[in-house]
Amino acid sequence: MRIAQTFPVLLFAAITLLLTVSAGQAPASCSVEQEEVQPCRCCKIRCWYNIASAATHELGHVPGQAGEQEALATLRLIRACMISECSNICPMRARPLFLSQH
Repeated sequence: MRIAQTFPVLLFAAITLLLTVSAGQAPASCSVEQEEVQPCRCCKIRCWYNIASAATHELGHVPGQAGEQEALATLRLIRACMISECSNICPMRARPLFLSQH
């Protein structure tokens, strides 16, 4: 199978797993100590949890359950949240010009 064909399946599995974990015992946010040590990570966790919870509430099921487009739309919203809410907290990292294709 080609990577382009397996990526949506892996993406759906990852989202389903993370949302299942976040719906269970995983904390919705960082502790005060974690916020002080890793503010960028905690901001991204907040975005992930808030958007995933809102999408699950709005759809009535885990995003992606009714198709790949739901999962991708949810990921786009999470990314937009991270850009708008976390960009002033997280350090900018240069992206490589060329990614290795192993």
